Amino acid sequence: MKRWVSFSLKLSLIVLLFAVIFSYAMFQGGFVSWFLFAAFLPFLIYMLLLLLYPLDNWKASRQLSKRIVQAGESVDVEVTLKRRMPFPLFYCVLEEYFPVSLAKRDTHLEKFKWMNNPENMQMERVMKRVAFPWFQRSIHYRYELDHIPRGEHHLRALRIRTGDFFGFIKKEHVFELDNLLVAYPYRRQLQFKEQAYSYQQGASPSLSLSDNNTSIVAGVREYMPGDRLQWIDWKTTARKDAIMTKEFEQEKSIDMLVVLDAGSHASRNMIAFEGAVELTDSLLAKLQQKSSQLMLKTLADRTASFSFQLNKAQMDNIRRHLSTIMPAEHQTFSKQLAQERHKLPAGLITMVVTTSMDEGLLEALIQMQHKAKRVILFFIAPSNRLTPEVRTLLKQLDYRGIMVNVLAEAELSKKEFEVKA
Repeated sequence: MKRWVSFSLKLSLIVLLFAVIFSYAMFQGGFVSWFLFAAFLPFLIYMLLLLLYPLDNWKASRQLSKRIVQAGESVDVEVTLKRRMPFPLFYCVLEEYFPVSLAKRDTHLEKFKWMNNPENMQMERVMKRVAFPWFQRSIHYRYELDHIPRGEHHLRALRIRTGDFFGFIKKEHVFELDNLLVAYPYRRQLQFKEQAYSYQQGASPSLSLSDNNTSIVAGVREYMPGDRLQWIDWKTTARKDAIMTKEFEQEKSIDMLVVLDAGSHASRNMIAFEGAVELTDSLLAKLQQKSSQLMLKTLADRTASFSFQLNKAQMDNIRRHLSTIMPAEHQTFSKQLAQERHKLPAGLITMVVTTSMDEGLLEALIQMQHKAKRVILFFIAPSNRLTPEVRTLLKQLDYRGIMVNVLAEAELSKKEFEVKA
């Protein structure tokens, strides 16, 4: 209905302009009046033809240089418009409709410098391009979509606008084009600063995450660059007159569990939450090399669980999940963790990644320690949130034998994560 009303008003405007100019020429008479009428007549005819010219039969397409990227990367976008009739168009404006998910930016490591001001991630994306196609049948636009945030982004529509020379007739049409762009979490290298220690006198030392178990000798072989000095088998070396080293059995893989906090507290600082997701993704990539059985749990509105082995397809599903997860609005992480503790098998090395710390989480981690082989906490927060109360809770966890890693702006801004395990 609105479309026909708009068409009728524009048509009435053209008829009115024609009537005014023609009446002026008729009543005024003379060469000048008829010259003005003749001079304006082509413009009036063009305005009428433009009004009748259809834009909805154009063919529009959008091509992305990459469909899967890491957060913070850029994508080149090419839009092509094709039309059958080479009707002269004075100008053509293309405007993208960006989804809400792209109303923020990711600047890789730079964003963690603004953890105290998460609103700096927000940005208004505007993309407008102007071309003067005239009789061209194909119109091409190129632009760069930069600082793409983590998530799934649907580019669903774009709008074209055109008009006459004087701006009396303006036309537009919206093309429905659905292009999916997936931005995985930004993955970094992760290094474990492994420590061998005892929780209390007489307790066995903590389990190492090293790749080789050096207590089980499987045989001997010739020395290779990189072998440790203590691996040399001196008796065999003397007997064979060549340097021989001990060969060890590969350590039995350790079952591990990674828990990501996506509860209500995580929404208070989205930059800290992005750091938690990036750390979780980097942890999984590193732990894949050390464990045949690895489990991930994300605690949000709905608990999501993934158990996988060294399988690329399963890892892609994990990364797809981590690219879309957002903090819950009502769920409390400490309560969810306490509930999930009863469902977990015993003897796991449990790694908890969170952006909140309170008495409830302290109790949940202590209770989880009774069932787990080891509990490791990764606490991500801006430095101004490391209050004396929070530090006291972290010290209590450390006293209880729970490994605590605190990652603030300085640690998150490094090119690789360095954590204790």
